[in-house]
Amino acid sequence: MALVVIVTCQLMIMLDLTIVNTALPTIQRELGFSSANLTWVINAYAVAFGGLLLFGGRLGDVYGRRTVLIVGVAVFTLASLVGGLAQNPTWLLTTRVIQGIGAAVAAPSALSLIATTFTAPPARARALSYYTAASSAGGSLGLLAGGMLTSWVNWRWVMLVNVPIGILIIALATRFIPQPPHVKGKLDVFGAITGTAGLIGIVYGFTHAADGGWSSGQTVVAFVAGAVLLVVFLIGERRVEQPIIPLALFASRNRAVAYAGMLMLPAAMFASLYFLMVYAQDSLGYSPVEAGFAVVPLTLGVLSSRWTFPPLVKKFGPKNLVVAAAALIIIGLLWLSQMTPSTGYGFIVVPTIFCGVGVGIAFTGLNFTVLAGLPPQNAGAAAGMLQTMQQVGGALGIAVLGTIYISGLEDAKTGGTAQGAVADAVGQALGGGAVFIGVLLLLGLFGLVKMAPPAPAPAPAPAPAPGTQPPGQATSA
Repeated sequence: MALVVIVTCQLMIMLDLTIVNTALPTIQRELGFSSANLTWVINAYAVAFGGLLLFGGRLGDVYGRRTVLIVGVAVFTLASLVGGLAQNPTWLLTTRVIQGIGAAVAAPSALSLIATTFTAPPARARALSYYTAASSAGGSLGLLAGGMLTSWVNWRWVMLVNVPIGILIIALATRFIPQPPHVKGKLDVFGAITGTAGLIGIVYGFTHAADGGWSSGQTVVAFVAGAVLLVVFLIGERRVEQPIIPLALFASRNRAVAYAGMLMLPAAMFASLYFLMVYAQDSLGYSPVEAGFAVVPLTLGVLSSRWTFPPLVKKFGPKNLVVAAAALIIIGLLWLSQMTPSTGYGFIVVPTIFCGVGVGIAFTGLNFTVLAGLPPQNAGAAAGMLQTMQQVGGALGIAVLGTIYISGLEDAKTGGTAQGAVADAVGQALGGGAVFIGVLLLLGLFGLVKMAPPAPAPAPAPAPAPGTQPPGQATSA
């Protein structure tokens, strides 16, 4: 039941990264958003979520992970309720920011509770396979759920659907999740402020670059301010007794490489998922609901990691799995980059399955590597750092591949149909995604060091035969 609660919490948080996407046109009409401000229905959540993850992770270490998880879910749930009742753009955007804050508080505690609750490597591998399936499939399921709720019920339910789920998570977490020991001490306030502000600057910079361009004044200022604040943050972290991010986490080569890999994988796949939806709607002419169903093969591939990862990691170890998964994703993305309007939906089924299987295994392998040998007192900080890299990577991918897409769209418009131009531009963006995964492949090949596959739990000692004593126990006189 503890695992059910943790996985459901993570699924809810990841769904909200994409569930509003297909509802945006309806939201614009009903609440009067300008075209320039509409993207902030997505970005407000992403920036708050990505910027506060480090802070949220350390909160769990200091104040108790179960307590912090419940508080974060409560904030998220209340914001979802208020957001579902929004009457104007400011109202909705404010609640999206508060949702992001609640998610950033809850998400690191969810992952760190896996590390502290499932301590045996085989049990942790199984738990992580469920967790990663929910995390990786959440984006595509969010697009499908958003399209269904908007088309069949009302756009407000993309927010309100979180309310009963959040209440259920809180009720079950109180009963079934144990409260692991937490670090006694004070929160590093200076580190929390500088680290959070720096990450918000970087995430905002990537987010704004996707719309306003890389040379925009806002983009440049955000990057410079974010970089300066992060340098100040790192200098300060070396001088405090209980830092937001213990720098000893990076002393492990495998963990440091896994963090870098977690930057590359979402950079390719978050953006690729978005561009597959663009292809389905703007090139193939699908409705939002049909486009959501079009990415179901990718979701099924991701979910398959629940069954494939535990036995494979026992046999091959996480390094080999990450390398093989990266190769499978590259094949899938390069295959998809060749699609045209005439190839149709049938062309994308097999390569999206390849990508889904690879993503599920790679995400789980990287998570497993980060948590291996992790001191329990730093579980929240490590989880916060892992998810921060994931969110920054997603923003990086949208910015870089979005730039490739826009450039390709302009080049392809001359002398062709609009549908053909979209397909060509999406193909170029997916090819760019393969470059990010190529970096992941190199990190796996030359950065990761082989770890021993997780050994099975020792079998219990046989019961002594009647009339005998266990070894080492003296016979009473």
